[in-house]
Amino acid sequence: MKVPGPSCPDIPDPVESVLAEPGISPTVVANADLSFADVPRLALERLIDQLTDRAHDVLAAQGRLRGLLRANAAVVEELSLPVVLRHVVEGARELAHARYGALGVIGPDGHLEQFIHVGMDDPVVGRIGDLPKGQGILGLLITHPNPVRLTDLRTHAAAVGFPDAHPPMASFLGVPIRVRGQVFGNLYLSESTNGEFTADDEQLVTALAGTAGVAIANARLHEQTMEQRRWLDASSELTQAFLAHSAEPPLELLVRLAMHAASAEMAMFSTPISKHTGRVDAAAGTCAGRVGRTFPLDRCVVGRVIRSRTAELVRPSAAEFGQGIADDVLDGVGAVIGVPLPGPDATVRGALIVARAGARAHFTEDDRDHLVQFAVHAGAALDLERAREDHETLLQIEDHDRIAADLHDHVIQELFATGMGLQSMLSQLTQPAQRARVLRYVDTLDDTIRTIRNTIYQLQMAPEKQTTIMSRLIAVLTEQTDTTDLALATEFGGPLEQLPIDLADDVVAVLREAVSNTVRHAGGSTVTVKVTFLAGILTVEVTDNGVGIGHPTRSSGLSNMRRRAENHAGALCHSTPLGGGTRLTWTARHPRSDAPHEAA
Repeated sequence: MKVPGPSCPDIPDPVESVLAEPGISPTVVANADLSFADVPRLALERLIDQLTDRAHDVLAAQGRLRGLLRANAAVVEELSLPVVLRHVVEGARELAHARYGALGVIGPDGHLEQFIHVGMDDPVVGRIGDLPKGQGILGLLITHPNPVRLTDLRTHAAAVGFPDAHPPMASFLGVPIRVRGQVFGNLYLSESTNGEFTADDEQLVTALAGTAGVAIANARLHEQTMEQRRWLDASSELTQAFLAHSAEPPLELLVRLAMHAASAEMAMFSTPISKHTGRVDAAAGTCAGRVGRTFPLDRCVVGRVIRSRTAELVRPSAAEFGQGIADDVLDGVGAVIGVPLPGPDATVRGALIVARAGARAHFTEDDRDHLVQFAVHAGAALDLERAREDHETLLQIEDHDRIAADLHDHVIQELFATGMGLQSMLSQLTQPAQRARVLRYVDTLDDTIRTIRNTIYQLQMAPEKQTTIMSRLIAVLTEQTDTTDLALATEFGGPLEQLPIDLADDVVAVLREAVSNTVRHAGGSTVTVKVTFLAGILTVEVTDNGVGIGHPTRSSGLSNMRRRAENHAGALCHSTPLGGGTRLTWTARHPRSDAPHEAA
């Protein structure tokens, strides 16, 4: 039988084809329903199942590829290196369907200096303790940077076991991450949710590691750019502060800027005060309280830097930190850079030290080079600042000399002439009140001349010596007795340099007046001067072997000294020592210095 219709000519009837088969009865066929044979139907179903499985595999592969694209996008869109590393671990863990993931960054010493991990909660991490340093299977990828895929890492010959609180792990996949041809670190995945990691997992994670290498290189370049900007900003701020005469001391500004630019927790500047001893002159951060502390230069960073005149990059290893750094760097630091601060004529002012905490990343050679350049710039800036100060000092000295010359050549001469004129009028005055009034004018002119002379002397002194009371007292004694035959004996005691400026000025004025009276009126051959500052009481004692004080007709000098003593809660008295002469005693109180002196 054939199916009618012009569209199917000469097509054999299926029933006739079946009847043509040997052993098939026409009766059976006639009594059976028209259908396909069981064998072709099973073959078709198997083919459909295979196509379906292939479709599922394609869809799964597409899904994993989309996951790889998402992971790549998450990695390359960031410029912060810590964020990039975190995204790499999370992306690899998701791609390979791993329960735990980690990324170990290999340090310069060949061990893991950073270990970023995901999959464990904080309590578990806390019970485990210290993070891995690159032993066992983790170290296998460090020594042999090739992919490692294990069904059970516990059975591998390189396995060293887990800490007590560590969760169990069996399946393992490790892939190295290369940055510009060098191994940066390794990706570690464990505990596949499918039981074990496959070759597809390895290929996907390897592809992600390749992208991660590019992203890490970009993040490093961005980080280096930001570091250079920080150091340039620090150098610029240092120069501007010096030019603007910042109120912050130069060395304190130096260590603060260095600490910020190096992203460190502490910084300090130390100088040698002897052949074997150093001192901290400025500090910032966690070591700010160490200013003024001394330490031996042997076997410490400062000593090595100053003596070798080269930079030191110290990493936190027991061999380097055991005994050598405890004297000049706080315990628990992670990495240290020490560089010399150059001075004029190829000298070394001291050592600039920066350090990070123990959990922080190591310093790199780039960090060391940045600090070296900053120290060179700072040394040049300090030299320019010193030269500017010296120039201003010279201008000030020249100006003081001019003023002193004008005062001496004009003002004092005119005052002296006026005084001489007033004295010549005394013989023409007959009334005692008039004579006393003119004498007071003469005394006032004498005091004014002495004040101007003291001012001239101070103007002629070098600026750095003006605040030294000892030099001022000695200068007064030299000025008053240098042209006489008096035998002078002096005695100084106590922390005279702690006196405030107003009290120091009064002491100088009192000593000048007392010695001047001795020279002009005592007629003795010796004078002894004692200036002491004990228990908050300042005492000026001037003793001579002259004729005694007697009954002076003019007492303006004594009145001035008494008034200065009373301004400081003191007193003025005079007496006659054994053997004759005069002992003048002037006292003043300065209670703010009691405690420091008694403690000393």
